[in-house]
Amino acid sequence: MLRSTFLCALCFTSLSAAQRDLFYRDPDAVHALACKPDEDQCYINWHKSINVGGKVETLLAPNNTDSTDFSSGLAALRQIVDQVASEGRRIKAFGSTWSLSNVAYTEEVMINSQGLTYCKVGIDDESHVTAAFKDIRNRLAIVQAGMMVRDVHQALKVKNLALSTTGAGDGQRFAGAISTGTHGSALHYGAMQEFVRALHIVIPGEHVLLQRSTDPVITDAFGVWMDGTRVISDDTLFDAAVVSFGSFGIIHALIIEAEPLYELKFQSKQFNYGQVRPVLQSLDPSSLGFKGIGSEMPFHFEIAINPYRRNQDGCFVRLFEKVTLSNEEFRVQQESGMLDAYDPEDTDLFEAVGQAFKPAMGLLPTPLLRRLVFGRGVQFALRRVFQTKARREQGQTKKPYEWFTFKGAHDPATKSPVPGTGLEIGVPVDRVVEAIELIFAIVDSDPLAAPIAIRFIKKSRATLAFTKYDLTASIEISGPYDRGAFRRQIKTRNQIFETLAANGLPHTYHWGQNFPVNDEWVRNAFEADVDVWKDARSNFLGDSIDIFSNDLLEQIGLYP
Repeated sequence: MLRSTFLCALCFTSLSAAQRDLFYRDPDAVHALACKPDEDQCYINWHKSINVGGKVETLLAPNNTDSTDFSSGLAALRQIVDQVASEGRRIKAFGSTWSLSNVAYTEEVMINSQGLTYCKVGIDDESHVTAAFKDIRNRLAIVQAGMMVRDVHQALKVKNLALSTTGAGDGQRFAGAISTGTHGSALHYGAMQEFVRALHIVIPGEHVLLQRSTDPVITDAFGVWMDGTRVISDDTLFDAAVVSFGSFGIIHALIIEAEPLYELKFQSKQFNYGQVRPVLQSLDPSSLGFKGIGSEMPFHFEIAINPYRRNQDGCFVRLFEKVTLSNEEFRVQQESGMLDAYDPEDTDLFEAVGQAFKPAMGLLPTPLLRRLVFGRGVQFALRRVFQTKARREQGQTKKPYEWFTFKGAHDPATKSPVPGTGLEIGVPVDRVVEAIELIFAIVDSDPLAAPIAIRFIKKSRATLAFTKYDLTASIEISGPYDRGAFRRQIKTRNQIFETLAANGLPHTYHWGQNFPVNDEWVRNAFEADVDVWKDARSNFLGDSIDIFSNDLLEQIGLYP
């Protein structure tokens, strides 16, 4: 920490007056200011966020020499971790660089996991699983950390299987998505970590498989098969480690449970805020007039609001009903080629917002002008993503991986169309209207170039999951943020952080997005669970605990 602070001080003295002003409002930006996008020894995220990443002393990329076997990649990973431990350095891993926070960043040693892409669907040997899972062991999959979510979809679908939920896109690497608590809006299921049955983690001197003792899946025989890994069955340890953003060691692989392949039927509409507000309060969508939808929430339900046109058809609602796919329907689709690789043409919300805003828009001199122009841009982006004007899409049924994807996510070499950031707040569902209207008051006077998206997620068992409430309403605000035209956006985001804290409204933040860099919100949000998480980590890692720490972990009170 002292070394990092000294280096930051040296960087600070070389900043321009404008850059120093940015630093005062966003201290993390100093790391990124030390990097240029074309530098090899830098960690820069996909969104080109100015407050994420920086220079890295050592960048490594272990890979499997044989795509049908994980052993070579695991051996390379173990060698790296042991070497880093012997040198007393810190290490973190990354994949698609989608994180909007610095949870995955250290300036010392970073591992690119993209070469670790082993995936096996089904566990053949019944002695490798416990009695409760013998009959469904074909639904268990071993997924190496570097597998992209879209590629896991591909591996599962040919076995008539699907992930129970995902995020809005599929370009993340699997370990990163899980360990930050990525979610969709499957309000009766939960976030992605809920389908994880075991974690395979590399630490100095060994590699271990963690699973819950109350619901064990794998046996010691499986551990022998997986190159002699030690199996630990412990609820407290598993629940702490499954959402820990790389703080319990380097994740090599995950054992997940898939479910039978299903389809999702799509509908979307536009409303005024006065029409959706009662739905947010009651979770009864019947008043919205969707075909076949009564008072019960469907499988997936989300709302995105254009705050500057919220009373002018600026509230966009989309929902998906879950449709079971029979074995016969699966056979027909497989034989007809309908399950072949897909090439998405759609865009996700972040990408659409980035395409809707030009740098000059951020320089508009008055809040009134910004509200007018931002309102037009947000409306364009929401219509494009929610497809409310695309009549042919209404009532369409597709596989989940065909809906929750976008073209820009599939090539790791691509970058966001504009530098951006996002924040995502979790609140108890009965406080969501209060939280949204606090945000309205802020952005009305100091506009953000972003919509306000609301999703609903069932409570997670993970100790530090941001989806900690019985039913969490997530409020996401993603948009452009750069060092020039949109630099004033950080002031508004900080005001949102401060207002939520000052009003005493219970809330958490998504670990993979922008959040306040202090220990107050973490302790207020998770209370005694902070100590449970820290104790589990300390007991598990012992003297190796510093190796998997970073500056951010210290700044938010999770280490030491």
